[in-house]
Parts: sequence; C-alpha cells; structure tokens
Amino acid sequence: MAKQTKAVAKLKKLRNDTLADIEDLRTQMQAEIEPASDSDDDSVDVASDIYERGKMLSLIQSLEDKLHNIEHAITIANSGRYGKCESCGIKIPGERLEILPETTLCVACANKLEQGIRRQRIQMADDTPREYDDDSDDEYGADDDDDFEEEADNEL
Repeated sequence: MAKQTKAVAKLKKLRNDTLADIEDLRTQMQAEIEPASDSDDDSVDVASDIYERGKMLSLIQSLEDKLHNIEHAITIANSGRYGKCESCGIKIPGERLEILPETTLCVACANKLEQGIRRQRIQMADDTPREYDDDSDDEYGADDDDDFEEEADNEL
C-alpha cells in the first residue's frame, strides 16, 4: 500500500504542475490578446497572432486531456490498482510508468485503443456527407460537359 501512496503523491504533484502549466498558457494567451485588440495590425501580424493563439489553444487542450488522465490514474491508485493494466490486468512496466505516470494501460492495450480511435475517426470521416456528388448537376445545372457546351452555343 505504501507503493500506491507514493504513486498518488507523484500523480498529485504532476496534476499540480499540469494545472500550473495550463494557467501559465492561459495567462500568456490573455496577455497577447489584450494588446492585439488595441492596435490595428496589418493582416500578416493578425494571421500570425491567430496562428499562435491556435497553437496555445492546442497545447491547453493537450494539457487538459493529460489532466483528465492524471485524475483517472489518481482514482485508480486510490483503489490500489495503479500499475496494472485496466484492460488486460498485466503489470505495466516501471519504465512506462516513469515516462507516463498517468497511464493506466500497458503498451499493447494502449495501441489497440489508439487503433480503435483511428478507425473510428476514419469511419466518421467516411460517413460525413460530401459537399458534392459526381452524379449530381454542377453549379450551372448541367448534367455533364455536353449539356453545358450546348447551352453555351445556344446563348451565342
């Protein structure tokens, strides 16, 4: 049980560090937004600012995801199951826990989960309605090139 207590303490420190990182990024972003709104920068500067804000937002999202994983790992550690894969039950190697203390899956199960997520994203992309259909009329209402040419000839 002492091992689990050490794990919880380590995870709580990681949580606090992650929360501090998120707060720092939000403060930086706010500091950049306020001066930008006061000036009339040219479009290149505005585009650069938008890109930088997007990067910061992405970093914040990644840290928030990590924070969620840390919270979950703390719950697992409090129940005495930290260090065992949630999916298959095997012991997670210490090296993996050292690098990713918030992990609750072994490498094999994490890979399976990631593959499933990728498949789901691909399937969702395939299910997304397309803006155009090759069999539909084009923007001029012509079914194919011959009809369009015929309409153009009639206009002359």
